[in-house]
Amino acid sequence: MSTYRKPTPFVLNDASLQAAAQPWLDLEIHQLSAGCYQGECATLSLNGMHLVHERQNQIVHKSGITQGNLCAISIAKTVAPGMRFSQFLNPMDSWLYFLPRGVDLDIRVMPESETLYLCLDQDSLLDGARILGQGDEALRPEAPQAFNSKLTAGLMADFNALLHHRSPEGPLPLANCARLLRDSVVVALSQATAIDTGVCRSVRAGWRAQRLVSTARDYMDACLQVGHVPSITDICATTDVSERTLQYAFRSTMQLTPIAYLRTLRLNRVRAELLIALPAHTTVTRVAMRWGFVHLGEFSQEYKRLFGQRPSETLAQRPD
Repeated sequence: MSTYRKPTPFVLNDASLQAAAQPWLDLEIHQLSAGCYQGECATLSLNGMHLVHERQNQIVHKSGITQGNLCAISIAKTVAPGMRFSQFLNPMDSWLYFLPRGVDLDIRVMPESETLYLCLDQDSLLDGARILGQGDEALRPEAPQAFNSKLTAGLMADFNALLHHRSPEGPLPLANCARLLRDSVVVALSQATAIDTGVCRSVRAGWRAQRLVSTARDYMDACLQVGHVPSITDICATTDVSERTLQYAFRSTMQLTPIAYLRTLRLNRVRAELLIALPAHTTVTRVAMRWGFVHLGEFSQEYKRLFGQRPSETLAQRPD
């Protein structure tokens, strides 16, 4: 039986809400640049596939993993300098990016960048690629890859036609839409004129930096969950690298120092908790101290600088 969930547009005022709008991903989105957050996220679920068109006005870091057997095909519709898709720095808008199942999603998105992506069954995608002669040597399910295809523009048009369908003629032909969308992706990949598998030296360096940052971030998160704020010494000891190497990795992938990223991560965790807290049952002080902020005046200033409002205003957004 065909299953369909009509296109759903979301206008969002927080990065964590943008993540919540995409439940097929185990996803976190953290705001990195200062200012009031405004994001848009249009989603469409169709026969087990999930299509998304999103943009936001702040720098954000997206991390997570697809669920089940899903992989993802991503297109940067518009790109601003500083964007990163996994190990690929400054991705180009003429390329398709393949994220296999079980591989960490790690993206740094710049303000006003637009991205489109499709989550679909990986076995179905690989089977289609083999039928068209793509071969396992091109579409590898071990690591993210980039494909330069002359059919990218047409694929974006197909994505937009489905996501923003506004026809008075009734519902879409579901089975045909799902099959044709998957086939469009397979054909675009099979017609790629260049494939970047991460072999070149610069991409390998980006991959190593991204993996180091991911390891450090996992350690930061584990510490924060038990109420401990790790020091730079703790992080270097856990990742087994020098401070200089760690600094380079964070600056190249996040454009932030490790300590600045950690502080931004903690501020995002505070905000996510305040957004769902009941004002009658908690206080800003309690939440702030849970995430390691003890100098509350300084915390409040940093929070307002990053998110454009005081933490008390965030807490007050949810009624008792």
